[in-house]
Amino acid sequence: MKLLFGLHLDDLTVPQIKTNSGGIVHCGPTSLLNILETHLGLSGFPENIEFLRVEQYRQALIQHAGGKQLAVGSQQSLFGEVGGNENAASEAKSYFYHKSFAADPFATAAELLSRRDELLLGGWDFSIVENLPPRLKTLSEVEAIFHQEPAIDKELIVLTPGFADRFCLVLEKLAKQGHPFESVILNEPLELLPYHFQRLFQLIGETGNQPTIEQLPKKEKLEQAKTDLERFQNLLNGDGNAAKQALAADGSLILVRAKRSNEAASFVAQLLRLNPGFQPACLIPDKSRTLEMALVKEGLPSLGILSASLARPALQILKLAPTFLWKPIDPFKILEFASLAIKPLPEELATQIANEVARAPGLQGDGWYAMTNRYFSELENTETPAVVAEQRKQFDFWFDRPRFSLDQSVPKSEVVEIFDYLRDWALKTFEENGSKNQSLVVLSEQAKRIVELLQALPERELGYLQLERIVRTIYEPSPVTFQEREVGSMDYAMHPSAFIGEVKEVIWWDFIQKDPPHFFSRWYPHERAFLEKLNILLDTPQLQNARMLWQRTRPVLMAKDRLVLVLPDVVDGVMTLSHPLLGNLEAAFNDLEKTIVDISHRQTSLLAEHFVLPVWKLVERRSLGQPKPFLQVKNIEIGSREKETLTSLESLFYYPYQWFFRYKIKLQQSAILSIVKDNTLMGNLAHRVFEKLLGMDEIYSFERSTLNEWVEQFCRRLLQREGAVLLMYGREPERIAFVNKLKFAAWSLVSHIRENGWKVLATEKELAGRFPVVSDKAKVGNQVDVKGIADLVLKRGDELAVIDLKWRGAAYRANVLKNEEDLQLVLYSRMVAEEGPWAHTSYFIIENGKMVARNNLAFKGITPLAPEADYAAVNEKILSAMEATWHWRMAQLAKGEIEIRTRQTLMDIEEKYADEGQGQLLLEILEMKGEDAKWDDYRTLINLVQ
Repeated sequence: MKLLFGLHLDDLTVPQIKTNSGGIVHCGPTSLLNILETHLGLSGFPENIEFLRVEQYRQALIQHAGGKQLAVGSQQSLFGEVGGNENAASEAKSYFYHKSFAADPFATAAELLSRRDELLLGGWDFSIVENLPPRLKTLSEVEAIFHQEPAIDKELIVLTPGFADRFCLVLEKLAKQGHPFESVILNEPLELLPYHFQRLFQLIGETGNQPTIEQLPKKEKLEQAKTDLERFQNLLNGDGNAAKQALAADGSLILVRAKRSNEAASFVAQLLRLNPGFQPACLIPDKSRTLEMALVKEGLPSLGILSASLARPALQILKLAPTFLWKPIDPFKILEFASLAIKPLPEELATQIANEVARAPGLQGDGWYAMTNRYFSELENTETPAVVAEQRKQFDFWFDRPRFSLDQSVPKSEVVEIFDYLRDWALKTFEENGSKNQSLVVLSEQAKRIVELLQALPERELGYLQLERIVRTIYEPSPVTFQEREVGSMDYAMHPSAFIGEVKEVIWWDFIQKDPPHFFSRWYPHERAFLEKLNILLDTPQLQNARMLWQRTRPVLMAKDRLVLVLPDVVDGVMTLSHPLLGNLEAAFNDLEKTIVDISHRQTSLLAEHFVLPVWKLVERRSLGQPKPFLQVKNIEIGSREKETLTSLESLFYYPYQWFFRYKIKLQQSAILSIVKDNTLMGNLAHRVFEKLLGMDEIYSFERSTLNEWVEQFCRRLLQREGAVLLMYGREPERIAFVNKLKFAAWSLVSHIRENGWKVLATEKELAGRFPVVSDKAKVGNQVDVKGIADLVLKRGDELAVIDLKWRGAAYRANVLKNEEDLQLVLYSRMVAEEGPWAHTSYFIIENGKMVARNNLAFKGITPLAPEADYAAVNEKILSAMEATWHWRMAQLAKGEIEIRTRQTLMDIEEKYADEGQGQLLLEILEMKGEDAKWDDYRTLINLVQ
């Protein structure tokens, strides 16, 4: 056979060559090695085992250091156990890799293994000779571990052959058995190939039938360049001393600029659709589907680009699975796990778990057990026992398993169990879903690799950081083809050196900087000098740079008639740098602007002579106009509901459009699965603490130290179940501050209760009543049932007090009382006292342990806000205003009139009421707000419904 070899020919080429077309097989490094191994009878080596080789090399490094590696993150030294040799630890620290190895064993092992492979490919046998540089000597000592004789006191470590080992074995056999090639054609020049490939092709040329080794025909310099493209090609072919030339702007060289890559993709796709004769080959660096999606949108054939991404839902499971092994749990990861599109949990159960964790970030709290019991009880009524058992099994596997403290270690068997489960689940789900989601196959394979790596570890227990590093070692992007390649699609390649022949026209997509700007040598000069004396040659930065310079010009040189360079300013939201060849362009021509097509500014005149151009259409602007003060609802009867809450009543009074949207037509905001914000979480947790505390008889005799101890112990359990966010790493200061605030607030509230002779009657007391309290059938609107929950109800003889617990906002609550806007407290007072005297009311602010009340009749020692006011008369006044507001709003609703109160509509609303002569009525009702509603879910909607 004839061989065409290139460093980047394992993938697609331009022009596209069918396998073995014309007796020529094109190969990259991997496929060439496979062909030679098959010919020499060496096939059968395992593929994709680099992760195991890294672990094997890590174990060799541990043995070389003379000690046992402890789990990453351990408080002990990496070389803390040295087998009785007191000098071994200090000797280990003399090795050049010891600090890196202590910080990250896997990454260090991977780097040293790659260096070992590079030396092996260079031809070194790792023999220890005189004057051997220290680092090379260390690598020789580590290599000797893989070749040592079995011994009782040392475990034999075997390094699985990788590419370098297999390549060297092929070189050894090739000299004896020959090769199958009649001739060899090289894409890159022989002198630019890595030295191990130079050795290979020299050996091929000297053995067997001694085939000729040639290079692909080179683009020769033209004596008379006629087009802009040919002039640029001449410059790249070595005419570097030529003076700048004037552009002919003949359309052979076009630079397309755009603000964003998706804008450029849309333009290029339309250009291809409108010009069927324009059929270029394309260079698409990386695995970007931006252009392909634009082509499909225009009805053009799909390219079938294999997209690789870590953002596949299936692959997210891989890194989230270890979360279930540790405590305290990470509620953010639990929420992410339950929210994945693909997961080893039933969808409905996962949704309920996500909602519960978002509300109370923790596991096994009261709400958690209520949610799970309710779910499985309902499931038993609708599904078969087998389905119930399977879902229960899945739930128990993840949430009812032993968990280990983050500062300790987890048995390796527990980790293996999780990833074994994932491997089996992924394959089963793949088959049940019709073998469509290839990410599941990748997940199963990566879970399998993790299991294999874990089984190869000598450690029986793993620390948190070590486990995270193991998963990260295996975690790779999932290659997925979203749409198969279709007939008629243009040829494309993903690397410049994959252009192996001339094509009529070329589009270079994303003509931006992607190559490394510099190369560093991994070897010191004296190490290179030593190896060169042994005829061991390693790639130098100069060779790598020369190779890259040769490769980057291939798409330009292989374009025959036209080259289109697409240069977006922003790709995936990131500002880009121009490709280095743009500098060559600027050096070649003194008026480069003539060849620039700026899509963003519609400067496309250069293309008009050669193509049918897309047409821009202006999107008509639509003004939302001035917001209207009222929403008129026709043909719908709007009346009061059968039941109201104190919150819904407040919405009706002040912002009736919110009441209408939320409670009448059920237009409610979708649940956002995100962990509750800190202030809300702390308020919820504080309520749980006070609910439990105030239900105890011991509060009347508690000493402060005893109370503090009780709060500390209760919070420790509560945070694990409902506030695990505060247990996470880095949150200790906030957690301590939170608990201290609770201790102070608890002692303050208990002191107020005891010193003023109160007894706790109830906590979280459900209240019910009718509103309006005094029914006036002559007015519009009948009575409705009203329900609420009072945080704390106290009793002292015939007196009652209602306390509303708030986490923060002392100043805001004080203003509410001063402005007589404490509507909920007034209704609480009336509902809890029924027909008796008004109950005392106040707010208790937990954050600073402060009691906020209108007077100090209930609690001595506080600073009252209105000590002279008659609280009963104030309550009567507020209640009367609430009832008047109720009837007023009901009358509006009966006419289908819904007020939309915002700052923009305020003047119109007041003018309308003045025209209707409602001045006296406005004095009888609650004072309306003069600002937008806080936390308004309907702010956008009220603009759209105008």
